Amino acid sequence: MKVSAGTTKDPGLSGFRPDGYYDGVAYKFGPDGSIDAIVSGRVVRFDDFDAFVRPNLPRRGRKWLTVSLLVFYAIACCVSFFFVQRYYSYLGVTGYDPELIPKAIAATLPLAALSLLFAVGRVSFGYALSFYLFTTLLEYSWLATFSTFHYNKGLAALSIFFSAIAFFIPAIFVTPKIPRPPELSESALSRLLFGIMAVSGLILVWASTYHFRVIGIQDIYNYRSEIELPGVLRYGVGITTGALLPFAFTLFVFRRNWSAAAGAAVLLLLFYPVSLLKLTLLAPAWLIFLTILSLFVEMRAMVILSLLLPMLAGLATVVFIERGLLDYHQMNFIFSIANFRMLAVPAFSLDIYNDFFSRNPLTYFCQISWLKPYVSCPYSEPLAVILAKAYGIGTLNASLFATEGIASVGLILAPLAALACGLVVAFGNALSSHLPPRFVIISSGIVLQSFLNVPLTTMLLTNGAGALFLLWYLTPASIFRASVATGNQMQG
Repeated sequence: MKVSAGTTKDPGLSGFRPDGYYDGVAYKFGPDGSIDAIVSGRVVRFDDFDAFVRPNLPRRGRKWLTVSLLVFYAIACCVSFFFVQRYYSYLGVTGYDPELIPKAIAATLPLAALSLLFAVGRVSFGYALSFYLFTTLLEYSWLATFSTFHYNKGLAALSIFFSAIAFFIPAIFVTPKIPRPPELSESALSRLLFGIMAVSGLILVWASTYHFRVIGIQDIYNYRSEIELPGVLRYGVGITTGALLPFAFTLFVFRRNWSAAAGAAVLLLLFYPVSLLKLTLLAPAWLIFLTILSLFVEMRAMVILSLLLPMLAGLATVVFIERGLLDYHQMNFIFSIANFRMLAVPAFSLDIYNDFFSRNPLTYFCQISWLKPYVSCPYSEPLAVILAKAYGIGTLNASLFATEGIASVGLILAPLAALACGLVVAFGNALSSHLPPRFVIISSGIVLQSFLNVPLTTMLLTNGAGALFLLWYLTPASIFRASVATGNQMQG
């Protein structure tokens, strides 16, 4: 155990009541996820499970590793979008002019500088979500240079920059103190997991009576419009696939109940014929990927690599495309999913929202379903449908920066909307602060992906983020203390 991994506190040991012992070292959990331990007769505070259980990498080395990864990540994002522009220029959203590359690089520098926040922030749900949304904003700052639209791009760049700051600061650095509920017993937690699996199965069977079609991923858009589920069932499917099953899968993994974890993954996969969503089809693989990644790297690196590795896998295929071994019209699966759909489309959406709402009325949040009956609204259809008709490139849902920001209040007030969203996410940090960051990040793996294309208000209700916050709040920290005591290095 290296003391350099933590910071020394008041040496007084009176009142120290350990939650357990690891390698003979007494420790207890802090309300913010930190760990206090008795080291050489003194109380030492460790930032998280990684610092306590795996202290071999000095803190300074960790930060430099994170900074190096962030610099490489920013460069990789620009390279990725460069090739997306080349291969998807037929969409008509962005131009392709190599002479504008220096200008595009300069446009990304202000956002890239904000990435240093990820070298110092404590890893939490808000940290991971901020990094995922940072990717969207960084790629948009590159895209705007080549955009074929004619809105005020200077104002848009300023709005995006200050919106990023307004969201990142509370989402990364704010964790309000809230009272903890009585901890669930081990038997109560087991019943909760059983209930999640049972309810998920019932929702799957019910939804299957309305739609169940096994088709290839390339054909989903030909049949998705046929899906008509009752409102209650739509919420049920979204909450189940976004929160319930990912939470159950992760908890089963942390309890080393591999057969139950496999059952949760299979059940999640079976929702693909019901929803015909790419994210649902890939969800089990994504959760497994995050789980494996968490075994080998510390938490900040895990969050960065969770997007960097798929991006690099897609860029690796560019070598074959550039050498003529693969035709870009027959784009391979990895590049089209990782580099285009997962990372580039959210940036395209920001560009389109900026253009549309520079010429059309703002919504002032009337797109929120439960508000729409009580306020006047210039739009009778969902924004995604309106934009699909206006631009002809498919249904365009978008992140909170586009919907709660640009569409609802416009560019000037968008940072205030981003600040409000950041405070909501900070509340989610508070509800999960007693849990290991690894558990929080893996269990939120599907929600994090959805946030790239879905506004915050929709995420909280329809896509399960609110349910996941509640599950985190109810999950007792004691189950992870037992894991640490036995030396399970997955915790942290």
